[in-house]
Amino acid sequence: MEYVMGIDLGTSSVKAVVMGREGNILSAAGKEYGIMTNPAGYAQQDPRQWWEKTKEAVRQVLSRSRIMPEQVRGMGFSGQMHGLVALDREGQPLMPAMIWMDQRAEVERREIWELVRKNGLEKELMNKPVAGMLICSLLWVKKNQPDIYKKIGHVMLPKDYIRYCFGGGFDTDETDAGGSLAFSVGERKWCQKLLRLLDIPEDIFPRVRKPYEIGGMVTRKAAEETGLKAGTILAAGGGDSAMQLTGNGMVREEILCCNIGTASQILAVSPVPLYDKELRSQTFCHSIPGLWYVQCGSLNGGSALKWLTGQILGTQKSYDQLCREADDVEAGSGGLVFLPYLAGERAPYEDPHARGGFFGLSLKHSQAHMVRAVMEGVALNLRLCLDIFENMGLGGKKYMVVSGGGAKSGTWRQILADVFDLPVYRTQTVEEACAGAAFMAALALGWYETVEDMTRQTVRLETEPMTPVLGHVEVYREIRERFGRLSMLSRSY
Repeated sequence: MEYVMGIDLGTSSVKAVVMGREGNILSAAGKEYGIMTNPAGYAQQDPRQWWEKTKEAVRQVLSRSRIMPEQVRGMGFSGQMHGLVALDREGQPLMPAMIWMDQRAEVERREIWELVRKNGLEKELMNKPVAGMLICSLLWVKKNQPDIYKKIGHVMLPKDYIRYCFGGGFDTDETDAGGSLAFSVGERKWCQKLLRLLDIPEDIFPRVRKPYEIGGMVTRKAAEETGLKAGTILAAGGGDSAMQLTGNGMVREEILCCNIGTASQILAVSPVPLYDKELRSQTFCHSIPGLWYVQCGSLNGGSALKWLTGQILGTQKSYDQLCREADDVEAGSGGLVFLPYLAGERAPYEDPHARGGFFGLSLKHSQAHMVRAVMEGVALNLRLCLDIFENMGLGGKKYMVVSGGGAKSGTWRQILADVFDLPVYRTQTVEEACAGAAFMAALALGWYETVEDMTRQTVRLETEPMTPVLGHVEVYREIRERFGRLSMLSRSY
């Protein structure tokens, strides 16, 4: 038997899976690490620690799978997007990685945004600069740590450093590069005009590959440290959102994808590089040539429910019990509306000062009403994001596939079905980003001809979706208007 391995370098942990030819996960393992957040506004991680934890995860997943190292034919990679890994000319880290959460480059973000608008680069970048994006962080280093900047020989995105440690080159891929904000998403190449305006040399940026291209082989040294076989091929892989989409089989235009984790997003596939003229959404390259995906990312999702149950209600009830009780509450939560803007908001409108709250509380409302209202608030906010998609020509979806922690709740899935008026499925895939990364290795090995062919044969949906309840659809249609008006009120804070 032959297998592939998928590695996902997340924000709080690295995960590894071993996958068979049919898409079955044989074993999984993960190792956690922290974030350095001192001084305030910093969010850093040590790339060398990523590598140490990755080695531990690989050794553990191999042990659990009970297969021989030579049976693992290839590896693919997924990882947290946007962050800056700065290496010297010998390939050694010069400083801790500035990850996507880092906020120190706010001044540089504004400078880049002014250049983008002044020079009409919105159509090339298709994304609005955020402080934690690679190009903003790199400009901050140039201005604030010139001694380090002068030594930079290579810049990379997080997962690319891990592949490099295994034996890859100074490479990235199209899906991850788009999140750097130094990349022309439509043309799938580095944005030379922006780099010239910033006086940043293009030659420090990595070569851009397709996610399923071979980008190296496991070295003898890496093999000794991980238990893998030297010569195992390394596929380029992709950014975690693209790999998660691929792992869930989201390769067709008629599907709307929703993820509810700590934050929440909706995503859709497009055959052309569409972008929202107000840049409220993000457009990135898909793992499939000739396809892109658009996402609207809310800063609030499962975190809102965790806040309610932990910090406000202080309940010891399990997540399943809370969901069962919320399921007994009528659609609309008895007139109770929750705005989920506990961490500000990014979409459907960008406002770091937006604030959340309950509206319509009365003596008749119980704990269960509040729990359901939070679930509804997250779903209704995502439905406002769908309006952005529809204005871009990305409407007309046939069904939704939902993932993340929120997907485990039948109550939340039914709310999504009713709010979006779409059947809602889950896939049987576990560790979707790892699975997507493993798929890239399978393609690199020639096990499948195309991404579409691979997902058609390996990704399986639930046989019975959550279907919309007509009466609930009407209730949420009315609530949606009120929710929209109240969400505007949240912006006055």
